[in-house]
Amino acid sequence: MWIDDQILARCHEPQVLSTWVPSSTMVVLGSSNKSEVEVKEHACLEDGVPVLKRYGGGGTVVLHSGCVVISLGLWVSQFYDNNRYFRMINDAVIQTLAASWPVYANLRQDGLSDIAMENRKIAGTSLFRSRNYLLYQASLLVDAKVDLLERYLEHPSREPEYREGKSHRDFVAGLGDFVKNLSSCDLEVTLARDLMPVVQCALDQDLIAVQPKQCSHLYKRAGLKVYSSGIGHCTHGSDHVIDAGSH
Repeated sequence: MWIDDQILARCHEPQVLSTWVPSSTMVVLGSSNKSEVEVKEHACLEDGVPVLKRYGGGGTVVLHSGCVVISLGLWVSQFYDNNRYFRMINDAVIQTLAASWPVYANLRQDGLSDIAMENRKIAGTSLFRSRNYLLYQASLLVDAKVDLLERYLEHPSREPEYREGKSHRDFVAGLGDFVKNLSSCDLEVTLARDLMPVVQCALDQDLIAVQPKQCSHLYKRAGLKVYSSGIGHCTHGSDHVIDAGSH
């Protein structure tokens, strides 16, 4: 997915944060997901909704104007320990939200790495790892727009225990359900301004300097030519679009 590539292309920076509100609707598969299993392909094709695939794992999500996407690129000391990194970063997201809206102190991590409130999923998260490099992504729902989930997504092939077989409508909620008049833009501005210092504090000694010898692989993964003098140019588009009508 293009945002993955944009973050990887900046791997020469110790920490990178990108926050954005999608301007159009898209379906994004986790790295091991299959479109024909997770997605109502006929509806996506009919509506012209692209089906993309990210580098990180996790489940399939619908991105739309009612959510905020967080992407974090970090150099960390441990090659693995992903459950701990999920928890530390998710906790940093929760702390950042709660500092501006105290009700969000009731958010918690549930399942493998969801952010939830009152047993309702608020955000899905994913990790892509390459040795010391970590790419974390989260899609935080402000307006859940459940009609879009029902139209474009099948019931997931794998689900966390706390979902208990619930439908999209009964399982998913938005942050706006708990704070009146909250907009995606309000949330995006707050996260862009406040999240990185909280992440830096949370990970503390786990954050390390850029590992230049590992950057070459990440540049190539992002579709960049790498010359001896540094980064070259992007050689191809990198949206990883899946034709919803090809299966």
